[in-house]
Amino acid sequence: MDIRFSKYTSFGNTFIIVDETRTPLAGDEQRAGFARWALNGDFGIGGTDNVLYLSEATGPADYVFRIFEVDGSETLSCGNGLLCTAAVLRREHGGDQWRVLTELPTGRPRPVQIGAEGDGRRTWVDMGETRPVPAELINRSGPPPADGIDRISGLDVPGVGELGGYLTFSGEPHLALFRGHGLPDELAEKLFIDARGAIGRPDGDDITESVALAHHIGTHVNRAYRDLFPQGVHLNFARVEGRRVEYRTWERAINCETLACGSGTVAMAHVGRELGLLPEGEIEFWPHRCRWYQPGAALTVTSTESGYVVTGQPRLVCVGVVPETSVVPETSVPPDLARVPEPRQPSIR
Repeated sequence: MDIRFSKYTSFGNTFIIVDETRTPLAGDEQRAGFARWALNGDFGIGGTDNVLYLSEATGPADYVFRIFEVDGSETLSCGNGLLCTAAVLRREHGGDQWRVLTELPTGRPRPVQIGAEGDGRRTWVDMGETRPVPAELINRSGPPPADGIDRISGLDVPGVGELGGYLTFSGEPHLALFRGHGLPDELAEKLFIDARGAIGRPDGDDITESVALAHHIGTHVNRAYRDLFPQGVHLNFARVEGRRVEYRTWERAINCETLACGSGTVAMAHVGRELGLLPEGEIEFWPHRCRWYQPGAALTVTSTESGYVVTGQPRLVCVGVVPETSVVPETSVPPDLARVPEPRQPSIR
């Protein structure tokens, strides 16, 4: 059977979405194989972060949301992916609200409410409350923290120095490093650069160096501290100005920085409030790297009685059909994140 797909982007966080209510797949082997092929830039579709699969649910939800990586593995959840899912459901099935199951690999599927406003150009996800990172994703010595935040220190990065951050779970494990709170001022200056007008011209040295620095930090932490983060961790670098947070996110599993991150904004909103850096109500999040090319890019996160609601503006890029014979089941897989020995270990409290 041919596989039909839609490609959506939410401020550069981009997904291939397969609606299995229209194009059912045979099982997880086919889902993993299609993801490996589709996310390969040389032999597949490329230009995409993940493959999302939607199928009908029974019980407490309308649909099941699953997300697969370039190596064919399944990850937990994705805020921008859920925003794009709402746009797909509005376009393909109609309606304005749906209940979707996420986090299936944990063995504890979690329903979240998603919706579309007006003509469907703006969508939202009620992500609920943040939570302590599950035990399988963090090796902590004591009980989970009551406020949902593990304090991490002593992350020694060669050429950068010692970093620390605040770890919480918003569908994915996120380590938030705020300027002045785990993110040194000098490092923040190198990560948050003035690159306005980058679109339409080759990336300059300042962009190249800043991207390489973010990648170096994210890659090293995920390689060197696998004992602490056995399945990896997202890193969020942030600086606050009033009700606005400018941020960059390096993501586990795909092992690179993405242009935006929805679940990361929820984690940063919670940590920022607990640190006294952010007020209640609506906070605007600027995805710094995306704004080099799309200056108006912004997500909003609103604190409510049920938790945090993320609002964005996903866009349909294209729709297509892949002949089943085009999908090669085996493709090269990125090298495993082998642990690099470190002279000292971080602390968690």
